[in-house]
Amino acid sequence: MVIPIAVALVVILSGLVYQAIKPPAPKTCGSIGGPQVTSPRVKLSDGRHLAYREFGVPKGEARYKIIVIHGYNSFKDTTLPFSQVCFSYLLPLLLYCHTPGVVGV
Repeated sequence: MVIPIAVALVVILSGLVYQAIKPPAPKTCGSIGGPQVTSPRVKLSDGRHLAYREFGVPKGEARYKIIVIHGYNSFKDTTLPFSQVCFSYLLPLLLYCHTPGVVGV
């Protein structure tokens, strides 16, 4: 009789402790009370947003337009190591895309 009551008490206390230390739900960028959006983004047809960053020469002058999709452990604000000579010769526009669904900050 004492053991079931003790187990129930431990389970209830564990639930209360979990509720007390659980972090709040994340706020979406651009929503009221949430962080502001600092990157341009495009709304996809399924409702998610795709954040991106443009790097290189302006769109009108670009000879090549290159889309760079970052890996799992990097982010859209990284740059590829190009020299100024390479940029002046190739005139690329690099478009760094973020992961769809992850709002760009």
